[in-house]
Amino acid sequence: MPQETPNQQPVPRGWQMDPIPSRPAYKDEDGNIRIPIWLTKNGRHAADTEMVLLPSEAELLNERLTNAVGDPPSNLQALHHAHVVARGHGVTVSKLPHST
Repeated sequence: MPQETPNQQPVPRGWQMDPIPSRPAYKDEDGNIRIPIWLTKNGRHAADTEMVLLPSEAELLNERLTNAVGDPPSNLQALHHAHVVARGHGVTVSKLPHST
């Protein structure tokens, strides 16, 4: 069994995916967002691949990552999303003003 030194981090067990720092995310010809990622299993490289997201999924991921990092949304983002009640896979439920 290998011994850990105080400065050495344990090898993650199981599958892990990490963004490839040298390759930025991009939009493909179909309008999907593609994020290049490394797949590793038990700390060993298994493959380079891409996470493919619909624009709505990429927007939701961006929103959740922003919230997780702790950056508050800008006033423009708040105004843009003020009508949104709920989001799901490819679906947005909006609150529209009632006409009288």
